[in-house]
Amino acid sequence: MESKEEKGGETVKAPSSVPVVQSECLEMTQLRNYLDMTVDVLVSKLEKNQFLEAIPAGVDKQFATSLHNRFCSVMRTKMCKIVEERLNEYSLGEKLNELNEITKNTPYPVSHKAWRPPRNETVESCVQAHDFKVLNEHKAKLTELLESVKSENEDLLKELQEVQRRMQENQAVLTNMNTGYENIIHAFDQV
Repeated sequence: MESKEEKGGETVKAPSSVPVVQSECLEMTQLRNYLDMTVDVLVSKLEKNQFLEAIPAGVDKQFATSLHNRFCSVMRTKMCKIVEERLNEYSLGEKLNELNEITKNTPYPVSHKAWRPPRNETVESCVQAHDFKVLNEHKAKLTELLESVKSENEDLLKELQEVQRRMQENQAVLTNMNTGYENIIHAFDQV
């Protein structure tokens, strides 16, 4: 990381006191760039107006502005130094290089994305799947019951037809008997 110092409106890069490893992987370079941008953002948040308002009223504005610029450059240098120390302390460069080697040597493409369950509605999907299974079981039982009712209905219809046939036969026999009795009564009446 490099620290930046403003002098007379120009930005001058001051080298960091911690040496930078030259055999950095792309990820480490990107990390350093992002950390540099973070330090820049933090230093830019040190607003001049608030600094000048905190200075006593009798101090010259030019002197206060130069103090603010110096304060910003010191803060930038110290933050860069702290970040570099942490990078070295946690040996992030070595770890990123190891990770880069592991990803290069993997037999599977790193762009492959494994299937993962959806983040939302997972519980509802599981419940719906269980409900579907239960409903299919109920449907099978109801289909069985319907088939048994249909076969029972067919048996009852056959039985009813048989009873109707017997009733018609009995009706015909009764009609014949009635006719025979009437003929006998009619024959006695004529005698």
